[in-house]
Amino acid sequence: MNKQNPFPGMNPFMERTWPDVHLRLIGYILDSLGSELPDDLQAKGELHVDVLGGGNGSYRPDVAILSEDRWKHGLPPVWTPDPASQALVVTEPELLEVEEIKHRWVEILSDQGQLITVIEVLSPVNKTRQREAYAAKRNDYLSAGVNVVEIDLLRQGRLTVNIEGTGHEQRGKGEEYAVCVTRAAIPARREFYACPLRQRLPVIRVPLRLTDPDVPLDIQALVNRCHETGRYWKLDYQSPLTPPLSAEDQAWEQECLKTAGLAD
Repeated sequence: MNKQNPFPGMNPFMERTWPDVHLRLIGYILDSLGSELPDDLQAKGELHVDVLGGGNGSYRPDVAILSEDRWKHGLPPVWTPDPASQALVVTEPELLEVEEIKHRWVEILSDQGQLITVIEVLSPVNKTRQREAYAAKRNDYLSAGVNVVEIDLLRQGRLTVNIEGTGHEQRGKGEEYAVCVTRAAIPARREFYACPLRQRLPVIRVPLRLTDPDVPLDIQALVNRCHETGRYWKLDYQSPLTPPLSAEDQAWEQECLKTAGLAD
């Protein structure tokens, strides 16, 4: 069995384990940029947590003060009622969990803390229920003079990268991936990379400051590395994909899997 990525481009089955893929991609982007950036710039990973149903809706955790003894056992802190108050409760309440969605992205900053470029690897929530909020955040970055790089390796959801108003909004109806680079200096111009299922993912140019040369980022190499370290040859390759491929692409997909020894 071939343990390498069985597809020339994105492996669509990796979408089934997207949280793990997303985390690995962010880490490998940081690794790739770390050796390419000018000495006075650095790339950092950022984390933002959306609390669905809450008042303000989101927060960015800086420091969490936690009980050490529970974390020694790998368990998060859990609230329990005080014995004195518990005795007064006649009816036990139903305990409801509020869904938290974690967003991770890459920031390129100067030594003085100036944000230069943001790299977003889109998640399903960016392309569905939080699509408008994501677009607003992207526009805020551009208005503040920050370059935005968007990497969409998901077939599900609407195409969300920054191409509205360009006449290409109907691209990629579930059958291709996309990368979009928007430079803050010329926000009306978009560098759009269409990434069909059957083709290699591109090497893109990551913009920095106007005085800096662009930095190359090989998206295909990152995906292949994720496939290797995540051991994604162990994924379920028998169940059909969602959204489904066209009949022609399904036949092509099966040929790729058979060649790799992942299908009969």
